[in-house]
Amino acid sequence: MRFIHFETIDSTNTWLKNSWEDQPDMTFVSADYQSQGRGRRQRSWTSPKGESLMFSLLIRDEQLLKRHQLVSLVSALSIVRLLQQRGVSDVTVKWPNDVYAGGRKICGILLEGVSQPELQCLIVGIGLNVNQQAFAGEYRHEPVSLYQLTGRRSDISRLRQQAYQLLTEELEKLKADEDFRKVLQSHDYLKGRRVLAEIGQETREVSVIGINPDGSLRIRADGRETDITSGEISFRV
Repeated sequence: MRFIHFETIDSTNTWLKNSWEDQPDMTFVSADYQSQGRGRRQRSWTSPKGESLMFSLLIRDEQLLKRHQLVSLVSALSIVRLLQQRGVSDVTVKWPNDVYAGGRKICGILLEGVSQPELQCLIVGIGLNVNQQAFAGEYRHEPVSLYQLTGRRSDISRLRQQAYQLLTEELEKLKADEDFRKVLQSHDYLKGRRVLAEIGQETREVSVIGINPDGSLRIRADGRETDITSGEISFRV
């Protein structure tokens, strides 16, 4: 493992994508500020310097690469544990890659892979709202920070160490083939909801049955049940 920290960088995910061949498995790259932070579908993600926990983890382990469909969800569960240790309740995972607290988004996760053409590595990028007292701008769903939930500022350096420990622990469980079904179901934000889903170019109303053991999501649409995988669908709740 290797720890790298930047005061300012364009994107920790981008840095690892450009240098992964020179880095060992479980290289951890963090930053106080990202000038070109991003989420899924190339959406920009910015935060005032030093107010968020922002990092990326490089995964080269073959066992984890084979179970890549679960890596994003397992990473989200590590953030659930982190928030619970900080006294936050009602923490859920919004499939496939967000963490919600009290029904509001507190963390986003971006999972990227490098293939040549076989999958060579995964990069898990995590952005957790920590010390923001307010959020400027307009949002489809208003975010929330750890400070807003607890009324206390957090030491981000210490939080970073805890996040790394919990994330590596959850990934070790995944390598050991642990069954995450019950814990995922207990923290499933979308389970049982009727939501608008963007599938391709079409928006449809679907019913969410829940997260499957393999990390896919089962929905019901037009009277039929369908399993979908990450990247095929986004929800407007």
